[in-house]
Amino acid sequence: MLNLQQFNPLAKSIPSIIALGLLVTALSATAWSQALPTSTGRKLAPDALNVIAPGVEYGDTFQGPVDLPFVAQHPELVWTPEYAPVTDTLIEKGKQVVFRGDAYSLEFAFKPVRMIEVNGQNVWYLLYRVRYLGGDLKPKSEQDQYNNQVFATPEAVSAAWVRFLPLFTLDVKGVNKRYVDRIVPGAKQLIAAKERVGKPIYDSVEIQRLKIEITTEAEDNSVWGVAMWNNVDPRTDFFAVEVRGLTNAQRIESAGESLKYLQKILVLHFSRPGDTINELDDRIRYGIPALEDPKRQQYVLDQFGIQERLDHMWVYR
Repeated sequence: MLNLQQFNPLAKSIPSIIALGLLVTALSATAWSQALPTSTGRKLAPDALNVIAPGVEYGDTFQGPVDLPFVAQHPELVWTPEYAPVTDTLIEKGKQVVFRGDAYSLEFAFKPVRMIEVNGQNVWYLLYRVRYLGGDLKPKSEQDQYNNQVFATPEAVSAAWVRFLPLFTLDVKGVNKRYVDRIVPGAKQLIAAKERVGKPIYDSVEIQRLKIEITTEAEDNSVWGVAMWNNVDPRTDFFAVEVRGLTNAQRIESAGESLKYLQKILVLHFSRPGDTINELDDRIRYGIPALEDPKRQQYVLDQFGIQERLDHMWVYR
């Protein structure tokens, strides 16, 4: 058997050289890993998000009064009983009916609409965060001095979790175009890498499967999502984003021989001072701009169809 040490006096040092090389490699790898950016996200500045408080009110616990459709559809049911009050008849009971139920709402926080290029196309997106803070309103009945059931101030209750079934619509003012939120392949990953919120970001389909648990001072169960639109008209100067699904509050109105159910939605106003060239360089601002010229200010208000400057509003539609 050949003895390596007979031919090369450095052979004795080979194991030491290998060990030293491994040590240097390990130290270099450690230093390199410490230099890499972490995936835990970044801490947002206090004013980075626009926060909209839950939009539930006492009036959201009841709808009506309305006449049920069969009142107008079946006039032949009208009759006058001989041994009971008229108010006990079916037709009379179907008039001026009030519906009552629990009402909840989510807190909605967001960054102004932004743009990103995805596979050669320009995608508009709204990054948002939803939290369930509890404090739902539940109708509370009492007995008055005449033993009648009356409803006073609703009581505050909380569930363990709720769901968010969103529908985002981008309504462009001036050109009368509306765009429904859609899933753009590959966009969510690029948006998540750009925003780095430190939590998973869900699209409008994925977020519907989640149980949004209540957030307390001790536990933050906030959920992040993103709404996306593509092929938005580059001439857009003023637009609104309608957010449906934040609350179960609704309003019932009579519409001839039927009932019309209006959902309570959040409307966010935005302005985009830019043009059709280099859209990605344009900065979109949240809210209606305040202008010194009264005529220009009125022009902007007319675009949104309102009488005063409102950055957001709750409406029934």
